[in-house]
Amino acid sequence: MALSTRLRVRSRITADGFFRWALAAAVAAAALLLVAVIYTIANFSTPLWGAVKPLDFLFGSGWNGVSVDEAGVTKVQYGAWPMIWGTLVTSLIGILVAAPVGILAAVYLVEFAPRRLAAPLTFLVEIVAAIPSVVIGLWALGDLSPRLRDSVEWWIASTLGHVIPWLSENPEAPSSTTVFRAGIVLAIMITPMVVAVGREVIRSVPQSLREGYIGMGATEWETIRAVVLPTARIGLIGAVLLAFGRAIGETIAVRLVIGMADSAVPSSLFQSGSSVAAKIAGNIGEADLAVERGALAGLGLALFAVTFVLSLCVRVLIRRANGGAGRGR
Repeated sequence: MALSTRLRVRSRITADGFFRWALAAAVAAAALLLVAVIYTIANFSTPLWGAVKPLDFLFGSGWNGVSVDEAGVTKVQYGAWPMIWGTLVTSLIGILVAAPVGILAAVYLVEFAPRRLAAPLTFLVEIVAAIPSVVIGLWALGDLSPRLRDSVEWWIASTLGHVIPWLSENPEAPSSTTVFRAGIVLAIMITPMVVAVGREVIRSVPQSLREGYIGMGATEWETIRAVVLPTARIGLIGAVLLAFGRAIGETIAVRLVIGMADSAVPSSLFQSGSSVAAKIAGNIGEADLAVERGALAGLGLALFAVTFVLSLCVRVLIRRANGGAGRGR
């Protein structure tokens, strides 16, 4: 009996050790993959840095490439700031629309919707999330874009355009592609992700917390506001962050709706612009010179840096919020 017990304990220790090493190997593999991707992109971008300084590339405007002037002097001009600006602004528009809509929809599906209605609505959200981005981009370009131009964009420009210059009317002829419409398309694409992840996070809140607060006389809305949402706060922030990451890296749908105005930052959200992912997708097939491929690789590094900085800022804010809550208690 004692021998069999020792054997079971030994086998359990062996299994725990193997499981621990397997998890460590998975984490190491993910880290090595990330390092390999960054190293490869950085290696591809090497020809660019001999012609353009990193800060000039990051904050410069104009994407004229390699040109030869009348005196026979070769000029290299690559500025990534218009694309970085377009990426950040479109993603910000998308998340400002998708975050509240997605969280409220998740709360409704978990807390208020009858079971016979919640199941088909959840299935519908999953179907929308599975629609390919190119299909959404084609629909937005052919149908949604003119509707937004004649309704939402016109109302915002006529109401706020004289106060906020970035919301003024397009001084040129109305375009079929604008930064604002790209942000709305991103909102449509990432809202199902916020709903799906937020729904699972809210469902994980223990039912006993709800029942205890309701037992003290709170209404259902007070319970959601004071118990459910604070308890699920970290998970909901994670859902928004995941959606924001997808918005930053979205390519085809944004490429079809935002345009390719990459020479300068547009003066209004109702003008054409560009994004980092759209620029890479649109120019990678035409990059014949090493410096051209290096410039696109530099855009990839800039996109990674933006994503990393945003993720780091969100983590710092979450840690400070948790620390502040702990000190408050």
